[in-house]
Amino acid sequence: MSVMNMLRKALPAAALPVAVGLAAAGLAAAPAAQAASTTPARAAATGLHVTGKIELGQLGSGFSSVLTEAPNGDVYYARGSAVYVVTGNHAPVVALHASGKVLAAAASSSVLFVEVGSKVSGYALRSGRLLRTWTLPSSVQPVTAAGLYVVGSTVWAFTDWSTDESGFEYANVDRFSVSSATVHGVAANSAYPADMAANSAGLYYEGIAGTGEYIFRAPPAGSLLRHANQNLDAPLALAAGNVYLLAVHENQGGSTYLDAFRGSTVAPLFSTRAADNDTDIAGTGIGLLLLGAGKVSLVNTANGHPGTPLSVPDAVTLVPGPSAAVVTLTHSTTYLLRLAV
Repeated sequence: MSVMNMLRKALPAAALPVAVGLAAAGLAAAPAAQAASTTPARAAATGLHVTGKIELGQLGSGFSSVLTEAPNGDVYYARGSAVYVVTGNHAPVVALHASGKVLAAAASSSVLFVEVGSKVSGYALRSGRLLRTWTLPSSVQPVTAAGLYVVGSTVWAFTDWSTDESGFEYANVDRFSVSSATVHGVAANSAYPADMAANSAGLYYEGIAGTGEYIFRAPPAGSLLRHANQNLDAPLALAAGNVYLLAVHENQGGSTYLDAFRGSTVAPLFSTRAADNDTDIAGTGIGLLLLGAGKVSLVNTANGHPGTPLSVPDAVTLVPGPSAAVVTLTHSTTYLLRLAV
């Protein structure tokens, strides 16, 4: 979810330092191509449960924004220059040592993409052989946050350069193909960082154009689609062919809503009142998940209503992708919890 949205949520006092610390470290962003859920639009099933708990360690402030899932359900994250992989319920192992601090990573079925600064490198998953590098256009300032979203042979990337001194900065968005060194610009200094997700229809992101704010769909080829929306800087997820935002509506007393938009046109579908302590959503292989107040629920994608919640104490963020998962932080130790129905 986005850092700005996390900071303005009415979190319980005990949870706020944890959430803010993770947001500052970048954990709140979950840069991964979200699974296009095939779960029918129905009342969320009961029986959501934990199938595995994996300790990731005391990651501290060195934990980068990398928390991403590959098509086979492997979860990748970074600490400093090392990229770790969690396969199934096994303990994490080092997948790669990069040339510097890793700002983003993502994996296809055969390639691991790693971003250091403004350079993305693609490595063969099996051999670790360097396949190609891409240099992303960026500000004259050093890149401080980034994200990668892989769908098939297409890779989407955002880069951002916000700091404590500069405050919030809009991000660049770019696109490239595994088979070419050419980088195509999508948005320049006009996208909300981290509020993005991708599937075969393209990248969905939130941003500005002129004096307006919009939800955008950037297809793998062709022109942008957009729909005006004033409730932005909101966690964004893809499920059941649609786009979902967990948005704070300032014009409705600062209340939180789950807003749905049609994936093909980004036109509105519905807006359902959510709990003000709901903080994250994610598209997963089992459906659309909602996190709030230490509980995870499976959401009915037809009307936005959550099902019976699963208690997950110390939960801080969801992991989008084919294998549903949530991350918790307990006494400075981070855990990955696998979920199923």
